[in-house]
Amino acid sequence: MYQAKHYAENEQNGGSKAAMILSVAVTLAIIFILGILAWALPQRTYSEYERRDLTQMPEFSVESFFKGEYTAQIELSYADTFAFRDQFVRAKSLIEDCRGIHSEGTIHGKVPVGDGEEERAPSEDTETKPDNNTSTPENPDISQNSQSESQSEASSSEQQELEEPDDGAIGETIDGIFVYKGMGFELFGGSKKASAYYASVINKYRAALPDSVRVYNMVVPKHAEFALPKKYSSLSNSEKDAIDDIYSQLDDGVIAVDAYSVLKEHSKEYIYFNTDHHWTGLGAYYAYTAFTEAAGLEHYEYSDYTKHTIEGFLGTLYSDTMDNTMYNNPDSVEWCEFPVENETWQYPKKDLENYYKTTVMASYAKGTYSYGVFLGGDYPLTIVKTSGVDNGRKCLIIKESYGNALSTYIASAFDETYIVDERYYDGNIVDLVNERGITDVLIVNNISASNTNFHIANIEALLTQKYSGSIAYPY
Repeated sequence: MYQAKHYAENEQNGGSKAAMILSVAVTLAIIFILGILAWALPQRTYSEYERRDLTQMPEFSVESFFKGEYTAQIELSYADTFAFRDQFVRAKSLIEDCRGIHSEGTIHGKVPVGDGEEERAPSEDTETKPDNNTSTPENPDISQNSQSESQSEASSSEQQELEEPDDGAIGETIDGIFVYKGMGFELFGGSKKASAYYASVINKYRAALPDSVRVYNMVVPKHAEFALPKKYSSLSNSEKDAIDDIYSQLDDGVIAVDAYSVLKEHSKEYIYFNTDHHWTGLGAYYAYTAFTEAAGLEHYEYSDYTKHTIEGFLGTLYSDTMDNTMYNNPDSVEWCEFPVENETWQYPKKDLENYYKTTVMASYAKGTYSYGVFLGGDYPLTIVKTSGVDNGRKCLIIKESYGNALSTYIASAFDETYIVDERYYDGNIVDLVNERGITDVLIVNNISASNTNFHIANIEALLTQKYSGSIAYPY
């Protein structure tokens, strides 16, 4: 009896040891295979899933080796570039979602209002280039503006008029983004001080430019203004009130373009992305019609364009949150062929002495860069010269990323269009206007940018800064 029991225990212990050895062997084999793949497969430089640069293998130096920096960089590089990393990150996100875990988020509860708004940094919108030669996002810039008391209690009456019956769906904040029904929203803080600063800078443009030049300003509302449910409307200040506040402070010589009204009229249409902080091409088209009306120009009907669609776009709001409801609610990017024969040139960043020929629409855009179909992304200067418009008018557009989509429509209404990104252009706007015979200047920003000191200061600096070299033009 004792011998039988002892034999059974030995069998059990032997089985446990065998299982343990097998488990260790399988684990080591997986680690070994992944390690080999990490070195054998082409090393990626960017993660589309996370929308960030990946740490690369360091260059060896004796100094970095003895400081420990070299080996630390190798460890980071391996952690960033091991095989199937995106799939593992996606699996982690799914597991955390099932467990109800979100980093720094409020799970199905009341969403707190922040003291201000975070505005994306100078290269939140990347250049889209063919053959996967694409530049990548830079570090984010935080708005320095505080929330004003007069706006903190305001919730747009226009928004409430569009409200549908409450179906009981619950929203949550994830890393500062409010997520509701598979849609991400950037909440607006803003301040009267920032609005006054922005309006004063626009007025400086009117004063600095010749009287013969028409100066326009367009401030664009964002998705939360029209789509945030009534029960969460107090989380975001009224963008309409902030836009009206800016426009009320503009000099008589500045033409305020009312994009808000036309976007409100079409707010039930697909004018904003669900997973990205930009508007869609359709939203930009409606704002283009508002501009042409203010400028006394004809516009194309949307039905007249030849259209194309890029499917499966997961944008910045998804990459910021890794939220699975947004993952399951991807966007599509519809873009219109430029309707006028043209020649288009662009300049590299930090170099206005060289340019290259390109196209208005970057038809090769795909994946996380799909919004880059508009102008190919963010460049210091893009020049579009049309054939057949012949109205004697030349437009300068000063913009951040919201202006990319808008510019692809506006450029078809002018003989020449100069598109300047306020974050990257090193030249002087007054010189550009005078040298190129500009007749119309449009300054366009989304509501967050118009309430962010970083962007306002950039726009102001364009009036006084000087390029150290000699700017070259294609004609």
